[in-house]
Amino acid sequence: MNPTESNGMSEENPSLTDRQRRVIPHLLTSPSTEEACRRARINKTTVYEWLKDDSFRNELKAQRDAVIERALDSLKANIAKATETLVKHLDSVRESISIRAAEDLIEFAQKALEHEELEGRIQALEEKLIRQGGYR
Repeated sequence: MNPTESNGMSEENPSLTDRQRRVIPHLLTSPSTEEACRRARINKTTVYEWLKDDSFRNELKAQRDAVIERALDSLKANIAKATETLVKHLDSVRESISIRAAEDLIEFAQKALEHEELEGRIQALEEKLIRQGGYR
């Protein structure tokens, strides 16, 4: 993402200055705060002061969450294709490739099962709390 482009991640926060809005995309895409400051041409001391401000921090978090949400949506949209690719490589003539594909598939399946189990346990706890009248 080009930090100067409109990113559509969050409604503009009217309490932020133009300089604050300008640095946020750099904070999201740079490897460090210092690098973000250099890219945005804003003094790092100023940015560190802004990071103490709730409004600035909340906007940064909202935009970071939006970036993560889009990335997760992309991963979800491509999981079937990735799985097909791994399954295809199970039959690779190169043993190292087929072993790696098998290990990855087993690992991903295990994580999916663990996630499913945790979701079920959370749902059961929520239902129990609702029955007891302690959760809304």
